[in-house]
Amino acid sequence: MAGNTQNLEHFDHRDLTLGLLTFASSATDVIAFLKLQEVFTSAMTGNTALLGLAIGRGHVFAAIHSLIALGGYIGGVALGALVHARDKQRELMLILLAEAAFLGLFFVLWSQIGFPTEGIWLAILIACSAIGMGLQSVAARKINLDGIPTVVFTSTLTSIVMTLMHASVRGGNISIFNAKRQSLAFAIYASGAALTAALLWQGFNAATSIPLLAIFGALATQYRVSRTRGSSLAR
Repeated sequence: MAGNTQNLEHFDHRDLTLGLLTFASSATDVIAFLKLQEVFTSAMTGNTALLGLAIGRGHVFAAIHSLIALGGYIGGVALGALVHARDKQRELMLILLAEAAFLGLFFVLWSQIGFPTEGIWLAILIACSAIGMGLQSVAARKINLDGIPTVVFTSTLTSIVMTLMHASVRGGNISIFNAKRQSLAFAIYASGAALTAALLWQGFNAATSIPLLAIFGALATQYRVSRTRGSSLAR
């Protein structure tokens, strides 16, 4: 039984897909915070804290921006939950396509109007980004790798530390593969945030395309998996 468990402990296409989604969410949060008036469009814990802060300080417009992000994220999750297909792989790809559509709309709007500081266009950009991230959270659930949600990493960090501590106490009686997998996702999130922030800091606003490119990469990965499975069934 232990041997079978060891054979299952390897990285595969799911890790690549989740890595790309994680990169997308980290870039999205940096873009939203730096360019969309300090909101988060994937990290709803942070966004809710910002909402409370804005309300407490009486900053009405900041509160509205955070509410739009929260509502958009909830809408994205609801939309993703409605997607249904007979084949789970197809279902996942439809959700990713929907996410790509909203992030694509975000990129097109940005290329036309830039980053507004207020008004309806700012609200639309926040909503597009948040809806995309809500859809992504559903996609991550469909992939279903333990402890890697792609949009929130507090619980992931808790899991990493707990696993390593248990392993240090119990020696070889506990596997740390999931901790390795989670640590890689955490590192990808941090790297995506750092890279996007550095590019924006240098005035390279085309970094706005990073989330969309990452989603295209995830779609390409899933398409390849579908083709491979289809070829196998044909035989």
